[in-house]
Amino acid sequence: MTKYTAYSFNVKGLNVPQKRSQVFALIRRTSPSILFLQETHFKEHKIPQLHRYQFDVWFHSCNGSHATRGVSIAIKKGLTFTNAHYVADSEGRFVFVKGKLDDVPLTLADIYAPNVGQVKWFGKVLQQLRLFAEGVVLLGGDFNATLNPLLDSSSGRSAISFSGLSAIKTSLDSMHLVDVWRTLNPDVKDFTFFSNTHHSYQRIDYLYLSQSNLAGVVSAAIEPIAVSDHAPIHFSLRLSPSCRKPWSWRLNETLIQNEGDVLALSDKLSHFFQVNVTPEVSYPVIWEAHKAYIRGELIALG
Repeated sequence: MTKYTAYSFNVKGLNVPQKRSQVFALIRRTSPSILFLQETHFKEHKIPQLHRYQFDVWFHSCNGSHATRGVSIAIKKGLTFTNAHYVADSEGRFVFVKGKLDDVPLTLADIYAPNVGQVKWFGKVLQQLRLFAEGVVLLGGDFNATLNPLLDSSSGRSAISFSGLSAIKTSLDSMHLVDVWRTLNPDVKDFTFFSNTHHSYQRIDYLYLSQSNLAGVVSAAIEPIAVSDHAPIHFSLRLSPSCRKPWSWRLNETLIQNEGDVLALSDKLSHFFQVNVTPEVSYPVIWEAHKAYIRGELIALG
């Protein structure tokens, strides 16, 4: 299995040569395999030469002739990325790429969400990603939202309503995508941005991964804020060429029409949580494990 590192960074502009040198000097310390950049501020048809920065395959989304927004995905030199297909937003908000990275079917998605109307925007964009994606999915970017205000904001509050945050998280869950850093750090408070508007530190920059590949994650980290007003984030994982688009199990609803079977399943679930909810095991791990447990019981019942 090969180890890859995904790295996401809101760079707040890359048109100035000195700024580019500072940003890529910072990136080189981690030596990422896959790079997600937000707020590149590149103008269409005026993108600077970037191949000297150890990345030779680039995909961009620019906001026309305006030096605002912009997202880019890059693949490190020495890696083979083939059969590439991509979709780029005309407003510089997202770019999706799919292909094979060293024979691993992979979809890469980089987003820069607006700071208003996020719920509607995410609903639309994630639906596009769902229809586009194949194989392992890596989603990175600046979400402009604290998905768990109690842990992701120093103030414990969010400008987005609870129902709105729930809708965004439901869309991500429906694609079987997992917040890698939070899964490895279930109770830790760490932030990627300071909001002058809300006078609080927030974690609004994320990296998501297909749930079926979570076991391959080696490490995840949030770096200090430097060069930009956002902190870079990254994680490393091992992928095998045998990776394929995960099979999605669906419940046979006839299995829960018998009252006796439903009561038996309820008892088994209660027993599962009684045995496994302990201080040593984090809630996200228990939650993911209970899904596999009850699915196995339902398969056996079928």
